[in-house]
Amino acid sequence: MLIYLINKGIKRVLKEKNISVVMSVYKNDDTAFFEEAIKSILNQSYLPVEIIIVVDGPVSKAINELLVFYENEKLFKIIRLSENKGLANALNIGIAEAKGNYIARMDSDDICFEDRFKKQIDFIVKENLDIVGGQIIEFGNNIEDVVSFRKVPLEHSEMINFMKVRSPFSHPTILFRKEVFWGLNGYDVSIFPEDYDFFVRAYLKGYKFGNIDENVLWFRLGADRSKAIKRRWGMAYAKNEMKLYKNFLKLGFYSYPDFIKVLCVKIPLRILPFSLYKFIYFRILRNNN
Repeated sequence: MLIYLINKGIKRVLKEKNISVVMSVYKNDDTAFFEEAIKSILNQSYLPVEIIIVVDGPVSKAINELLVFYENEKLFKIIRLSENKGLANALNIGIAEAKGNYIARMDSDDICFEDRFKKQIDFIVKENLDIVGGQIIEFGNNIEDVVSFRKVPLEHSEMINFMKVRSPFSHPTILFRKEVFWGLNGYDVSIFPEDYDFFVRAYLKGYKFGNIDENVLWFRLGADRSKAIKRRWGMAYAKNEMKLYKNFLKLGFYSYPDFIKVLCVKIPLRILPFSLYKFIYFRILRNNN
């Protein structure tokens, strides 16, 4: 009887700590990198109960063949969308279908450290948090080609101060309670960057944050590092940021002094000559090896 009760208790605890991994793949993703990302999930010391892959519109023949292979595996759930509508939409659809109590984000070309989920699930439960992330190592085409490190703050209060200017999480590293998703009605598909907005709204709803002080993910920049960071530069990105900051002001996260400060700091940065922006990104905004 005692053994039965112990086993029942273990099963209950494990059930309460179920993780659903949600990732998106689209036509421009590299098949080899995608497969490497999946393998890093399958090699976790703490396995998820499912891996949900949202296929965001038509994909290449090679990616589709890989998806067909995984479609026959019990652990995988493949959701195919007829057209590409972006990451926020794909995540909303995937997370809504998840059966786990915790959601782990994963991008289609990154690589998890093998103990990522174990460390994060232990941390979120022990500290009674709602969203946790971790530190990342940015690399080129392979993990021997280390480019830089992104270090994010650890404690909730420190993260909120940091969030006045920058996102307090590296989005591909986060693990969060599914109730957060429902509490926020998911990602806002009209806002970019959608993750930054998600975190601000989560804070305003009273959810608690934390980052573990360890690397949990290899973040792929690819062979062309300039191309990878150009997505965060230019007038179009600056306009999106302006819209985001106006929304933060409307939500009450920013005071008017906060709003003016962030405009003066961030918007000019996005429209600098690209060579100068690249220098600031790698030499100031990141810790280089």
